[in-house]
Amino acid sequence: RATPSTSPTALMSLIPYTVASCSSEDEQHPARELQSFHSQSRGWQSSRFCDFPQEIVLKFGGPVNVQQVQLLSHQFKIATRIELFVGSLAEGQAEPPASGFEGIQFSRLGHFSLDCNERSKFQARELKTVYVPRRADGLYLRLLLHKCHVNEH
Repeated sequence: RATPSTSPTALMSLIPYTVASCSSEDEQHPARELQSFHSQSRGWQSSRFCDFPQEIVLKFGGPVNVQQVQLLSHQFKIATRIELFVGSLAEGQAEPPASGFEGIQFSRLGHFSLDCNERSKFQARELKTVYVPRRADGLYLRLLLHKCHVNEH
């Protein structure tokens, strides 16, 4: 959730984005699944036996002020920790690059942890809402997902 950075009094709302990059994806669960959520969405999964951390970069349609991030985790494929970064144009950079991230400066916002989900016997997904404690203007949101919790699945 974010507000357009040109409107400081706007109410929080969902901001459209595209997946600008991801370090890996499963053929059955590609990163583009993150771009539209509905009851039949399958979500994104990294490729099997991938290296960690995994990275997903989301690109907004214009400058936004990120105030909170919501993430819905799988019931047993669960990252231990997720770091958040906001990306904005470097000073003197007028336009975002056509591809890649040259001229984009990423600032670390912080990290959060996810529960291993043993208590629900791996039946429940966790919806995590993270509030960003300081002003975070940018065009990109970078998520760095660390290794998964070890479980029987």
